[in-house]
Amino acid sequence: MLDRTKIGFDRTIRAEWLDAAAARISNGDSADAARKFLWGFLEDVEPGDTNNSGRGKTLTVLTRIWISVPEQARGLRQAALKQIASTSGEQRIAVHWAMCAGTHPFFFDVATHVGKLIRLHGNANRTQIKRRMTETWGDRSTLERTIQHVLRSLTQWGLLQAGSEHGSLVGNSSPIRVNNNVSQLLVHAVLLGQGKGLAFSQILEHPALFPFKLDLPIRDLIASPSFHVQRQGDQSDFVEIA
Repeated sequence: MLDRTKIGFDRTIRAEWLDAAAARISNGDSADAARKFLWGFLEDVEPGDTNNSGRGKTLTVLTRIWISVPEQARGLRQAALKQIASTSGEQRIAVHWAMCAGTHPFFFDVATHVGKLIRLHGNANRTQIKRRMTETWGDRSTLERTIQHVLRSLTQWGLLQAGSEHGSLVGNSSPIRVNNNVSQLLVHAVLLGQGKGLAFSQILEHPALFPFKLDLPIRDLIASPSFHVQRQGDQSDFVEIA
């Protein structure tokens, strides 16, 4: 299970930074070489020269997403690296989303609450998101600021936009339809974020996946070595990470 004691995702992350991090690992860079490249890459866009500066903190987030991922997420990264080179545009954002959700529980939980609120009310209010996050993560002094970093990241990636009401956010009018392979990455990320198996129907309808429409029959999960699928007594399919 991923660590829910540390927030981790505490910077606004731009899509092009994620592209740069993924490219270095795809090209075979070592972790040290990839970090060194990204440190220089961020020089003119994030301030500071120390680990505690804006640049240092941004590098830490990027490193955990694509470079030095938690042990539980190594299978996800391996699968994601196979897809990232052949995807573009919205499909590529879905791959990055999977890596963020699969490595940062805080990111996953914010996305889940945003999805639940949009499903209930048609929009998500920042105050409501903070209230729900406080129940899980506690009333930390940094909570509101770090929630904003996740929301701004999702907005920068084109997955959220300002709603008509002040302080509200809405998703796109039409979810992004992702292909089969990317859909499997999203399933893997949701199972990591939940820290347990789920019924297949629950995964497809999971609120964290609000930006996406998955194209994925259960037979493809059954055939995948990444998942274990068990048919339950009520004829539903229960999916776990293998």
